[in-house]
Amino acid sequence: MIQHQTSNSCGNYNYNAFLYSDISYSAHFHKNYELIYVLKGTVELSVNGKPDVLKPGEMILISPYAVHSFAVDGKSKIWVGVFSEDFVLSFSKANSQISYSKFKCGLKQEAFLKEHLFFQGQPELYLAKSCLYLVCSECLKHAVAFDMKSSDEFRNRVIAFISENLSDEITLGSTAAALGYEYHYFSALFHRCFNMHFKEFINMFRFEFACEMLLHTKADIAFLAVECGFQSIRNFNRIFKKFSGHTPTEYRKQLQSED
Repeated sequence: MIQHQTSNSCGNYNYNAFLYSDISYSAHFHKNYELIYVLKGTVELSVNGKPDVLKPGEMILISPYAVHSFAVDGKSKIWVGVFSEDFVLSFSKANSQISYSKFKCGLKQEAFLKEHLFFQGQPELYLAKSCLYLVCSECLKHAVAFDMKSSDEFRNRVIAFISENLSDEITLGSTAAALGYEYHYFSALFHRCFNMHFKEFINMFRFEFACEMLLHTKADIAFLAVECGFQSIRNFNRIFKKFSGHTPTEYRKQLQSED
């Protein structure tokens, strides 16, 4: 199953950076950009079904909604930064066709990034912007565009549409129409790309969005049900319990007990 990381899909100037070793993430996507830089060892990764390996000093910039996964063994170490598009808005608006870019900076650029960006924590806003625009400049020299003849573009359009309309009623038919596809062709293409039923995919999105809202807001359950696109509190409880084993109320109490 492809996971939607909602924590990396919301908020203005959302930025998180971590140092990882001996870790793996299965196929997932989010609205934010993701930058991976290899400090030592190697990283096996896949972006939109295309496998690759990163070596020391190499980095990859992964665009919003691209499905990706990676694995790092105990002998390797990487820096991973995930940031919303408002950090690099001019680049984002002009280069929405880019799927990902794998590259290696010059020595001076790499030294600058090591000093001001490649650490666990958040740099000052304008310094972060300058570093990330430097990355974007290098990215453009090696960027790989979405393959319009493959499932890349379809997958990203579907994910973007669902993410932006989650609180509305979304059906397979309405999504196909909004994206300009014939119903049966869209259905077949969706199953081939995501390997799951459309309704299950929507419910997964809504569940993950609800988890984020339960964690970060004090909104009541009735409001959350509507905001996440569920038809009723009863339906909200049923689907939430299916994915988590708990009702939304039980889940929130569990979160509060862990604080």
